[in-house]
Amino acid sequence: MERNLSIDILKVILAIAVVFLHTRIFYDVSTLLSHVFVQGIFRLAVPIFLVITGYYFFYINSLQRYKAWLKRIFILYAVWMIFYLPIWWTQSFSYNFSVLYNGYYVLWYIQGVLLGGSVLYFCRNINAKKLFIGSLFLFLLGVILQQVGNLHLFQGQMDAELNTYTVHRNFLLMSFPFLTLGFLLNKCQATISNKINIKLWHVIVVVVLVVVESLANYFFISRKESLDQMFSLFIAAPIIFIYVFNQNILGKNKELANLSTAIFLIHPFFIYHLKGYFLNQQTLFSLVVLVCSIFAGLILLQMNKKLKYLL
Repeated sequence: MERNLSIDILKVILAIAVVFLHTRIFYDVSTLLSHVFVQGIFRLAVPIFLVITGYYFFYINSLQRYKAWLKRIFILYAVWMIFYLPIWWTQSFSYNFSVLYNGYYVLWYIQGVLLGGSVLYFCRNINAKKLFIGSLFLFLLGVILQQVGNLHLFQGQMDAELNTYTVHRNFLLMSFPFLTLGFLLNKCQATISNKINIKLWHVIVVVVLVVVESLANYFFISRKESLDQMFSLFIAAPIIFIYVFNQNILGKNKELANLSTAIFLIHPFFIYHLKGYFLNQQTLFSLVVLVCSIFAGLILLQMNKKLKYLL
């Protein structure tokens, strides 16, 4: 079966972006430069990943397929939560329960896909326009909650809650909206392809929009807070996806897609174990973590051929 390798190549690039985001590349060179990439350009990675997932989720169109999909995602989540168990497990029941539900580190993404995808499955027959408006509303709510937290408009416990990632970066306010965008791009592709012709300059413009919004946050809101969600991402992610998808490089090999997944899932392991050796050397640290993740990813590719559900 032929695959669109242009999307697989994009996924590898996105996985690398996630690694550099988490290792705060360039922070030792320039805090402003690091912000542009870490809290700007690299923040495109997860939304685009979700749009890609949502696009192919369109084919989960029966209860049998949904159950098979749900089983696969749940096992993947369970396998990697067990792998990272020695790192996140504590003596606190409430903390352990929170991590089990929300996912350790990048595993929040898998939890978000599992729950957000489930919501989408049961909403898939809603009118496309209503589904889009609903997902847009939820996304905007998430962005607003994040910005209210970053502005510290409240005090005490309320401020602490608003600055907890899971309040705004969760399956309903982030995963579901971007999954829905991808789903609708597939569902309405005939209409969209007739009306929209994405060019490279469109991609450049939306990336610039992301950078501008990131800089606006840097200078006017906060230089320290994370920017998981930005208004521009809702425009930029689908446009970049459409542009790359239309390059249509065909092939049958799934190795690139699996490598991107492997890099994404294994890199927190190297961040945890190597961070103490590269204090104030974020750029070098980023490159070392990436090299280790790619090497480990290649090993995981081979292991996955024998042990399914690793990737």
